[in-house]
Amino acid sequence: MHRKLFILYIILLGSICFGQENKLEGEILDKSNDSPLIFANIVLEGTTYGGASDNKGRFSIKNIEPGTYTIIATYMGYSTSKQEVTIPYIDSDKIIILLEPEAIQMDEYVVTASRRRERIEDAPAAISIITKKEIRRESNTNLGDYLKGTKGIDFTQSGIDSYNMTARGFNSSFSSRLLTLTDGRMANVPSLRLTAYNVIPVSFDDVEQIEIVLGPSSALYGPNAHSGVLNIVTSSPLRSQGTKFNFQKGYLNQASTRPLEKYTMRTAHKYKNIGIKVSAVALSGEDWHHFNEDEYEGHSPSFIGRHNLVHDRLNNGNISSEFGSPSMPVEWLENEIPDNGIDDNGNGFIDENLTWGSGTADNWTGPKIGDGIDNPFFIDAEPGSPTVDSAMVHEALQDPYGRYSLDNGIILYGLTYDDVGRGYIDGIDNDGDGGIDEGIDKGIDEPGEIWYDGIDNDSDGDIDEYDEIGDQWLDRFGSNFSSWNQPKGGFGEYSFDSDGNIIFDTNGNDVYNDSWGSDGIDNDEDGNVDEVDESDFVINYGGLPKIIKDANDDGIDDYPDFNVRNLRYDFRLDWEPNPDFTASLSHGYAWARNINITGIARYLADGWVYRYYQSKIRYKNLFMQAYLNTSFSGEPDHPTRNLATGSLIYDRSKKFSLQLQHYMEKLNGDLRFVWGLDYFLTFPDTRGTILSDKDMTDYRDNNGNGEAGSPNSFYDEDDSYYFDIGESFRNVDSSGQLSNYDPTTVWGSNPYNTEIFNGDNVKGAVADGLDNDHDSDDFNDIDGNGLPWTDLDGNGTYDPGVDQVEPGARAIKGTHVFVYADGIDNDGDGKVDENIDEGIDEGAEDNRYKVNELGVYYQLNWKINDKLEFIQATRFDVHDRLTDMIQFNNAGYSDSFSPLNWDFDFSKTSGVQFSPKFGLAFKPKENQNYRLTWAKAFNTPSNQALFLDIFVTRFSIFKVYARGADGGYNYPLNESGSPMWYNPYEGLYYPVDSTQIYFYPSVDPKVTGYFRGTLENQPELESEIVSTWEFGYKGRLASNIFGTFDLYTSHYSSFVSGATFITPLLVDRTILTDDYNEDGINNYADQDGNVIVKDQDDYDHALDIWRQGLEGVAAIGDTIAGIPTPVVIGYVNYGEVDVWGFDGSMAIFLSRTWNMDLTYSYMGTTEFFNPITKGKESINAPKYKGGLKLQYSSRKYPATLSLNGRYVDGYDWSSGIYYGQIKPYSIFDLHLGYEVNKHLKVNLTVNNMFDNKHVEIIGGPSLGRIIMFRLETKL
Repeated sequence: MHRKLFILYIILLGSICFGQENKLEGEILDKSNDSPLIFANIVLEGTTYGGASDNKGRFSIKNIEPGTYTIIATYMGYSTSKQEVTIPYIDSDKIIILLEPEAIQMDEYVVTASRRRERIEDAPAAISIITKKEIRRESNTNLGDYLKGTKGIDFTQSGIDSYNMTARGFNSSFSSRLLTLTDGRMANVPSLRLTAYNVIPVSFDDVEQIEIVLGPSSALYGPNAHSGVLNIVTSSPLRSQGTKFNFQKGYLNQASTRPLEKYTMRTAHKYKNIGIKVSAVALSGEDWHHFNEDEYEGHSPSFIGRHNLVHDRLNNGNISSEFGSPSMPVEWLENEIPDNGIDDNGNGFIDENLTWGSGTADNWTGPKIGDGIDNPFFIDAEPGSPTVDSAMVHEALQDPYGRYSLDNGIILYGLTYDDVGRGYIDGIDNDGDGGIDEGIDKGIDEPGEIWYDGIDNDSDGDIDEYDEIGDQWLDRFGSNFSSWNQPKGGFGEYSFDSDGNIIFDTNGNDVYNDSWGSDGIDNDEDGNVDEVDESDFVINYGGLPKIIKDANDDGIDDYPDFNVRNLRYDFRLDWEPNPDFTASLSHGYAWARNINITGIARYLADGWVYRYYQSKIRYKNLFMQAYLNTSFSGEPDHPTRNLATGSLIYDRSKKFSLQLQHYMEKLNGDLRFVWGLDYFLTFPDTRGTILSDKDMTDYRDNNGNGEAGSPNSFYDEDDSYYFDIGESFRNVDSSGQLSNYDPTTVWGSNPYNTEIFNGDNVKGAVADGLDNDHDSDDFNDIDGNGLPWTDLDGNGTYDPGVDQVEPGARAIKGTHVFVYADGIDNDGDGKVDENIDEGIDEGAEDNRYKVNELGVYYQLNWKINDKLEFIQATRFDVHDRLTDMIQFNNAGYSDSFSPLNWDFDFSKTSGVQFSPKFGLAFKPKENQNYRLTWAKAFNTPSNQALFLDIFVTRFSIFKVYARGADGGYNYPLNESGSPMWYNPYEGLYYPVDSTQIYFYPSVDPKVTGYFRGTLENQPELESEIVSTWEFGYKGRLASNIFGTFDLYTSHYSSFVSGATFITPLLVDRTILTDDYNEDGINNYADQDGNVIVKDQDDYDHALDIWRQGLEGVAAIGDTIAGIPTPVVIGYVNYGEVDVWGFDGSMAIFLSRTWNMDLTYSYMGTTEFFNPITKGKESINAPKYKGGLKLQYSSRKYPATLSLNGRYVDGYDWSSGIYYGQIKPYSIFDLHLGYEVNKHLKVNLTVNNMFDNKHVEIIGGPSLGRIIMFRLETKL
């Protein structure tokens, strides 16, 4: 018995030992070439047995229980292998597993390359994908951060939520060459056709993938796509449900800054065949601090004066006050605490004290104040002004300061019974000449008083003398005339320090604010030490503020504010009743407060609202969508505004699109055909604050049918080029002579109903609110006599003091009665203010530049055989500003938008955009794809390039406007054919003569400007055209390496410039031609206007002193005496530009847990020059750039790690007024992620981990390190 048990024990033990020694060994090979596959994954299905192949493709799995198993072998880029094995494995010593290569990323589909769904392998373009997996593993502040390392993409960041992207060069502050879509919808600002990424209402939680197509894509997408297409694809609620919340908090590496906080959510639910989702984002923080010199200058009292001096009701400085104006009594100083900025005693003045006047408290003469009364002895209040009565005085005497308040808030001061019968200010134009309250308080709060600060600013011993005032003062900046301590002496070149203080290089040693004038050294080696001409000038502010936060005195602070907020949400409803039909409705909203850089200035978008509405329908292979994008630039109390000038932005623009597409297949799918059409209708509405679309809101007639008897000009007191309430009316006769306007003159003693006009035909008529031709009946005719007054004596003439003016009318100058615009239907006929200011701001003047664009396209894919495919696409586009093939007939104020009203004329093909594309795709085997394409693409001029009209800055004494090229830029000529120029000192126009030469300033700080001898009109912009050859490859380079390579060469014609100076200044020709170094060699301009530089030293000196010869500015537009011409910067076609380069990428699978992505781009270009100034221009892109992404995904723990690197080569930047050099930079970002459980995940991101302070766009801040922590919850 014991022997039997022993034998059984030995058998069981042997069986156990034998089982423990069972193993499975083998090799995993590439079926196509028998090469070993490294780190392939092998498991026995349903067990914990498994392993990985070594560097020779071998594997071994030990200690396998006997039995039958399914062995599964997987490897990235290869099909999965499954086969049964029996353990012990006795067929041979080793098992050979052959894996068949499959298409790279074959499970990934794209929709952007061909406007239909296809595998990325089959896409006939250079395309990159950012997957949702890549997006979820990082914790960035904006979507752009996920794209900045993508090949071919030029990414520039200007703030925590502000960035821009373009492809293959020609970046700018607001580039329009890379078409950006969200679910196939153009995501741009309607008024300018520019993409503002920070108002795209999408959260990273809702992004399915981001697709980037490089190269010309106009054959399918039309304008804006000639550099490429970026499409943000969001998740469908029918495919992805659940609820997520993300909480992010981070810090910028800058002193005294608020933390950055971002909250996002997405919730999606499905009920049967209906899906609904809502996503939202809320962001707040403090942006990188940065001030540009134009912002310092725009807020410096040295350049804009002090606006408070025209609102304090005091006589400041040397402007003589009205004779008889009272002085402030010393008693008014009681209970006032000086220098606290508060009106402590409630008298309406702030911080009044003894220094405001002269003398001591016992014998003090206070400053003259504006009491609002027409004081003796010269009674010169505007005719018709109301007069003080005894009741007003009685009430005023109850106030310690003798104040009387009018119903409209105006306050009169110091009333006594001596004032009874005197005129007073009422805020009304009583004599109809446009000016308000003239003759009262003259010399007090006059516009020029902004310069009279009571300080000896130039430290010459005199206060507020003539060369410290206005144009004479401004002429001294940048000038080297004489010595700064002499009358009108120049201060030299100037700049600003980091605190906003203006500093000078007066001594010309290229060092600002140096110590030469006080270091005890004879620095200029003239034998004198520390003399005046050795020192740099320093402005004396006398303790007054050096920054005025409200640059344009409109009551709204426009000094840079770095508080950022962004609120966005997106709603979508999908319905899919069957596989053949899908419908989708979506709506998005974004509210943004942040700083954006444009080519003309930085703007604070303070409550900018962007909305979209989109609907899509798919039925089998037919697709249709419509969408509407809208802009709202902010509420009146916090509008979008220019941070240099304070100019406000009004934008209520819209863009509508209707798109139709059909797809079909023939020959078993070997022939695929897509065709479609796109219609875009843009409704700009900026009221002249961005575009020149102000004709319906400019208070003027613009089409020659202005009301008879109206004034036809005005005194542009603030140089805005538009009429503003309170500016005086004028008349200009046929010979251009100016005269003051008086509405009563033309009527004289004529009876009220006399017909003295031949119709409304006053071109340029200014709205004065009066019925100048007496054809309005909008008054309450109390006595029914047909006259706007009660004609008590029946003589048909208005008798002041006898007759009563009826409601709806008022007396002008106390002698003539006019019906006026009061916003009331006085005669009860249902009309308000009818027949007043006829022809002014009427519907027929609507010039909001509706833009129609219609495109028709197709793409043919013909698979010739298993390896070769032919692609051909063509698109025709009609832009109503470039061709007359289609008359859309909807430009009028009330015109229909129906396509049935369109008129076609196919004989007028000029201006039609033709965009063909040809391509061959060669696929010799799986994972090996070659592509050769040629494409022609275009970019139609944007609304910005055509219709822009916006105040940019001041240059010397001139206002600079950016204006679009609609109609070209034309310089008026006199009868002799000579160009005209404007003399700002005299307010008159003169013909240019041989003693003058043109000078184009440069906004490039390294270039002073350019002289030119002639002036040439510039034509209207043409479309920008690019033709591109491209060779591309994508495939497997090794068993664990995948790569792409795209080689391209592009030829641009009619290349559109950035904003450049269009109107030159006029300077004395001797500035160029004088022989300063007396070597007998002179510079000159030849007969073609080219400047011939024979002596470089003389030329350089001329550039240094050109301001000394400044005489005026070349005229552009009308030459009406008294109406100044602006300095204009605008847009022109450059001509021919060639660009070439390549983009490459590699994905390397280092192991089962590590992988690495590399990208590299190179770009070269021919030199190209500004056609006006002949200056060299920049492509705004680096020659070299590269990216690195090293990723780790733990197999043991739910943890991820990513290290992203990016190198950008240095390059020149030129965009509008912003010029400079971007220095090379390298930055690294670290991303860590850990999934705590299925409901909770945490991420840590360190952007720019080594805190490499760098600038990515001129005009933008220096960017440093940001640390972000994210907590994600799933419900």
